Amino acid sequence: MRLMKSRHAIGSAVLSVVLSLSVAHAADLAFLKELVEIPSSSVDYPQVNRAMDAMKAYLEKRGVICTVETMDDGRKLLFAATKPGKEQDFILSAHLDVVPASYEGQYAFGNDNGRLTGRGVGDDKGSALAAAQTLVALVGKGVSVGCIFGADEELGGFTTTWMVEQKGYRPRKRVLVLDSAYAKIGYATKGQLMVRATLKGKGGHSSAPWRCEDLVTRLSAAVVRIHDEWYRRHPLAEGADHWSDVLTPTVIRSEGDALNRIPSEVWVNFNLRSVRAEAKDECIGLIRELTGGEVEVVRYSPPCVSDGNDPLVQRLRAAMAAEIGREIPLERMPFATDARCFVSCKVPVVNIGHEHGDSHAATEWATASTIDTVTHYLTAFLLSESK
Repeated sequence: MRLMKSRHAIGSAVLSVVLSLSVAHAADLAFLKELVEIPSSSVDYPQVNRAMDAMKAYLEKRGVICTVETMDDGRKLLFAATKPGKEQDFILSAHLDVVPASYEGQYAFGNDNGRLTGRGVGDDKGSALAAAQTLVALVGKGVSVGCIFGADEELGGFTTTWMVEQKGYRPRKRVLVLDSAYAKIGYATKGQLMVRATLKGKGGHSSAPWRCEDLVTRLSAAVVRIHDEWYRRHPLAEGADHWSDVLTPTVIRSEGDALNRIPSEVWVNFNLRSVRAEAKDECIGLIRELTGGEVEVVRYSPPCVSDGNDPLVQRLRAAMAAEIGREIPLERMPFATDARCFVSCKVPVVNIGHEHGDSHAATEWATASTIDTVTHYLTAFLLSESK
């Protein structure tokens, strides 16, 4: 009964938009093919710029207002909106960069009866297409919505943060990040800290260890102490999502590869996934204390936690249920998305996405029909919120 009422509330105006989107589906897949076959790995900024230019051309041709901001190093960022202005009621967020392909042919786009393959069909060009289709559907409908197309989400999302913090592209009501699971709403994401601790000392030939400093043993012992102390303070939370601050060493390295040399420099990288903003300083302090080495922050993004019971979240949930035909669960996500870029905006931020799998793998895939599904429920939700 709840789903029937929600679907009835969409109204005939929204349903007409949905029907028009279905007609345009084949052309949109042609554009997705164009996007996927641009090898826009995060580190290859000229290729990411090509993807930005392609998206701009696609949207401007269909009446969407587009603005390109260029960073000092030449990277382009695209903001597209239904109305003029940097501030919009709703901001969508998607990214056009991808992780590097494992082999050259992985940038080829495949479509086997609606099962799409190719680097980025899942993460995140398929969702970027859904964002673009939504903007096109809402042109001239009185809805205030924009989208920031990020250029380095896979490296930390600093370009989207730059658009928000330095250039002033901000939401008044809500942010919807299109970079998550299908038929779910992610209302919380963990923060991420990557921190490196380096020890330096006298190295030399391994035949005379008494002349050297055994940095490998010293660092290894420190790693164990850090692990034990962290989980003494912050035991792993029970439950499927283990919603707690987790700290893991990911890399230990030393200078060179000689098997008969005691190194004069060794380092370890720790990765913290946190639910608390204050965990950052606590983690850095603990690593500095127990290693006694040089500590460097490699990358940081704060946790982004919204209220799952917020009325806007619940109305989005109803719109999704009406389109998809089942109840929509809320979830907390252990990984980071560009939700991290909007923490300072002080509005609810949620994560959604189309059906896809094997992200970052050679077998990445997505389901074409769900790209349109996301477009349909986003269109319905945003139209209803503008009334």
